[in-house]
Amino acid sequence: MFFGACSVSTEEDTTDYGTSDGRASAPVELAVGTSKNGGVAKYGSSYYKFTPASTGAGSYELNIESLVISDSYSSSAGIDTYIYSDSGYSTLINWGNSCLASCTVYFDYSSFDASTIYYLRIYGYGKVTYKLTISKGGSEGSKNNPVELTLGTAHSGTVEGTSYYGKSYYKFTTVAADNYTLSMNNSDALDCQLYSDSAFLYVVDSYYNECTAGTNISDNFTGTDASYGNPGSGLSANTAYYLMVEGESSSAKTTTYNITVKAAD
Repeated sequence: MFFGACSVSTEEDTTDYGTSDGRASAPVELAVGTSKNGGVAKYGSSYYKFTPASTGAGSYELNIESLVISDSYSSSAGIDTYIYSDSGYSTLINWGNSCLASCTVYFDYSSFDASTIYYLRIYGYGKVTYKLTISKGGSEGSKNNPVELTLGTAHSGTVEGTSYYGKSYYKFTTVAADNYTLSMNNSDALDCQLYSDSAFLYVVDSYYNECTAGTNISDNFTGTDASYGNPGSGLSANTAYYLMVEGESSSAKTTTYNITVKAAD
């Protein structure tokens, strides 16, 4: 009897799918203001994190340069960005920012807290390479870290966004029970609200203590008991109050101003 030997050959898949950065459990650190080259493997995600400085509360933006997408499996050959407030990637702050070419992602001009780690996931529709830079945006402060205003001293501030997105957050502490005035020299139309709580939930009388939207904002904060025909008894003594400034534009822009709060003359 004659036995013949047969051989079986296999082909190894040598397709280059690219390389993803980091893992969900070990994201790559992005230093604010410093560029980093990276990419996303086809069918994969890349994971990053960044931390605003102790004085860096406010809006942040992600600049994506030199974006190259090859071997795409979708007609929407781009990338999607997702930003989270937790390392488990379960609490989504912002999603829906897609780039088909190099772009800047503004995260809807959301405010980020100081000294807090944020987590970024990037998904690509193909093999992706790019250069990333996370930078401070045009709005300042956050609900948890409002900018402290010194009574009677002008603060040079900015706010970035539209009438829907983008706000700057401030606080000031009264000395005596009195009316307090706000003055700003904004050239673009802005608006403001005064709150009695650090969560920015309770407006201090919306009729008498709400700015009139426009340029060169000025207002007289007269207290919680103000009502129509009653000027109020002033803000309480030795009390923190919280101020939010927002834009009034239909298109995104950054507005600069000086803002001063002081006891009424």
